[in-house]
Amino acid sequence: MSRLCFSANNVINKLNIISSWSVNRALSSRKVGLNSIKVTGFTNSFNHANWSVRYYLNCSNIQNQKSIVDDNNIFKSFIPCVDGFQGLLLHQCIWKNVDKWWNKTALINAVTGKSYTYRELKKLSGKFATSLRKNNLRPGDTIAVVLTNVPEYAIIVLGASEAGVCATLINPAYTAKEIKKQLENSEAAAVVTSSSNYPIVAESIKGNSLIRLPIIVIEERTESPTPENSINFKDFTGDGVKEFEKTGLQTERNPETDTVFLPYSSGTTGLPKGVELTHRNIVANIFQERVKEVTASTEAIGDHQEILPVFLPLYHIFGLVVCMLNYLGLGGKVICMPSFSSTALLEVMNKHKITSMYVAPPIVQMLANDNRFMKRHIENIKLITCGAAPTGEEVIVKFLNRVGTQVNFAQGYGLTETSPVISKSVKAPLDSSGILVPNTEVRIVGYEEHNRGNNLGVDETGEIFVRGPQVMKGYFKNPKATADTMEGDWFKTGDLGSFDNEGHLYIRGRLKELIKVQGYQVAPAELEDIIQGHEKIADAAVIGVSHERYGEIPKAFIVPKANMIIDEQEIKDYVAKRVTKYKQLGHVVLIDKIPKSAAGKILRRELQKI
Repeated sequence: MSRLCFSANNVINKLNIISSWSVNRALSSRKVGLNSIKVTGFTNSFNHANWSVRYYLNCSNIQNQKSIVDDNNIFKSFIPCVDGFQGLLLHQCIWKNVDKWWNKTALINAVTGKSYTYRELKKLSGKFATSLRKNNLRPGDTIAVVLTNVPEYAIIVLGASEAGVCATLINPAYTAKEIKKQLENSEAAAVVTSSSNYPIVAESIKGNSLIRLPIIVIEERTESPTPENSINFKDFTGDGVKEFEKTGLQTERNPETDTVFLPYSSGTTGLPKGVELTHRNIVANIFQERVKEVTASTEAIGDHQEILPVFLPLYHIFGLVVCMLNYLGLGGKVICMPSFSSTALLEVMNKHKITSMYVAPPIVQMLANDNRFMKRHIENIKLITCGAAPTGEEVIVKFLNRVGTQVNFAQGYGLTETSPVISKSVKAPLDSSGILVPNTEVRIVGYEEHNRGNNLGVDETGEIFVRGPQVMKGYFKNPKATADTMEGDWFKTGDLGSFDNEGHLYIRGRLKELIKVQGYQVAPAELEDIIQGHEKIADAAVIGVSHERYGEIPKAFIVPKANMIIDEQEIKDYVAKRVTKYKQLGHVVLIDKIPKSAAGKILRRELQKI
């Protein structure tokens, strides 16, 4: 990995990656040679799909079980099953013990200093829920959230949960066209955004008859004027609004089946699809992450309070669930960073005694090479969780040697469609992705001709199939895509992996076609659809090709229409106007014909040879 000094925009672009968790196999427990330092790396993997059939794990069969695999070669978590998440709605989970830390600070905006106590957070969330219902949003409707990492994000999603409304999460860096697609596909009835993003969002809702109320706008600074024909967030949660539980309004919701979040994922292939995550999915995963084998964080008690800076994007389920909601459920102090820079992080560390931190590899590299970060900045940190792309051993060792302290790097594997965590542990071999979290089972299924479809055993590599309470309900109004990812009640991840004889999961690669640009997932089908809209193009195909700095970049193969002359830069510019930066084309190649199978499927392996 090259040494770079990242600007705010540069790094936040690398962090907004987390729409998938990437393979981190650059580390090796046999090479570190630092006996005084406990390091276990962190592997984020890919954004995938799950299924609509609900599987209930029989915990009694694996409670305290020492064997990691049964006679059918099904790998099971040997951590005792967690219980108590059944029947809980998301907001009920977060507020369950809130009286213990009622007056503690819950959220802080790292830029403005605006903060909320837990008392204020619960009160404002209840008011937001009331306003949603009073403005004709009904249980089962969807509200879109187009925001950076601001404290109000928590108020919105918890208020939506209380009102029985689903939240679809949208990248605020998207173009108006990209936002429009997600709004229409998710059937959103309302939108919340910031004053700076208002013009783009306003453009995106033109002609959308499903939007039932004006855009709700959060003022980023006190001097920011509320745009005309919009609703000020403060009015939505003002003094004249009652908390939902005091209104007498009822919300009959089923935690098992009702969707609370609708993030978008490309799954294993194809265009972005809405991932229906139920209350049960999210609450179960929060419970799964709280066991001592998985996390070093604990509930607030007395003067103790976990303190976490959050710069990983909240529009992705990893940032929202693992970082924000999980820590709010523990009574932690969550410091929201709307944008990232090394200076901004240093300021946060100077002001707060950080106890946990979730990072991407560029941040580890930055910490290793920026001499401003000293031992005192991280001496209270119990765990650094690093994911989104490979992290080089040399970078981690350099960082640990320089700061001269003991830090645990947690490693894990998860997907948007699994809410997101499948495996993670505080202590594990550096090149593994940890052990299965409780209540989770995995099959390693053969994909080669000699073992296709067979359940494989220890130290054998195959496709990872998973089931557990964190597995998504399905793709929104897309039963075919859901069915395509399922084999009975097992979700097919499209990732290759294996287990060692101690139950550590290793990610070996991926079967899917997605392109990984700085950790972002880019669906070839989405770019192909855009390119084929050009009047001069007859056919197109997109693949990922390796790039020294970005990992991969999109490469388009173009078939011009007869007698048409196409300039390669013209195609790059055409796409750039329609997608966010990381989706833009790196290369354009003109060819006579796209290689396809008899069934019409693009033969991408053939394109890799060109």
